[in-house]
Amino acid sequence: MKYVFLTGTNRGLGQAVSQALTDSQIISITRSPVEETGNIYKSFQVSFTDTEELEDKLSDIYTSINPEEGDEIYLLNIAGSVNPVKSLANLGGQEMLDNYKINTLAPTLLIKGFVKHFQDFQGEKRIVTVSSGAAVNGIEGWGAYCSSKAAIDMVHDVLSKENKHQANNVKSAIFYPGVIDTGMQETIRSSDIEEFPNLDRFKEYKENDVLRDAKEVANALIKVVTLDDFGSDESYNVKDYI
Repeated sequence: MKYVFLTGTNRGLGQAVSQALTDSQIISITRSPVEETGNIYKSFQVSFTDTEELEDKLSDIYTSINPEEGDEIYLLNIAGSVNPVKSLANLGGQEMLDNYKINTLAPTLLIKGFVKHFQDFQGEKRIVTVSSGAAVNGIEGWGAYCSSKAAIDMVHDVLSKENKHQANNVKSAIFYPGVIDTGMQETIRSSDIEEFPNLDRFKEYKENDVLRDAKEVANALIKVVTLDDFGSDESYNVKDYI
């Protein structure tokens, strides 16, 4: 059996991944309720901006399965937020902190719980966190998003080293999905051009049909996480698997 802990299950790329993983039992972790039907084995509702709530639920989340020898366990950190789209001069402390909670702290806590809870499980264990090209290329108006994605990239760099030296028996990597036709892009296109000078470029992505379909990116992500040599690279780019 393949168990997949999945965030962002109810929208965008996360939803597309959920629908594509027909051979898996999915443990959904989202801020909105998800019905336990089809391949949704368990569903946990938690706000990623509430750190205490998430930490309190880690035990329930990971004890919701009882893997046996030969089973595989995946953690796919897909949920994310681009907000607030504001210049640094107008960026508020709390809204920046909320972005970090969603994009950096929540996936880090889920990684922590995954590694600790399944440390004695000797089967296949894999972690993928969806990042962004914005993690390595600064974009005006995305101070919170760029820096929070850069931070989770570094968390994975540390995790990769710890996997090797602490005998975690966990394989992990970052996935760069490119620009996808999801609700996040709608949010970006509704931004204030005074705060986000790249607004017209992102509108052109939609007008010129440049955005990738979420299902296409989901299939690429699944290809990556199921590679025979997954984890031999620290990051994977969608363009190499479409």
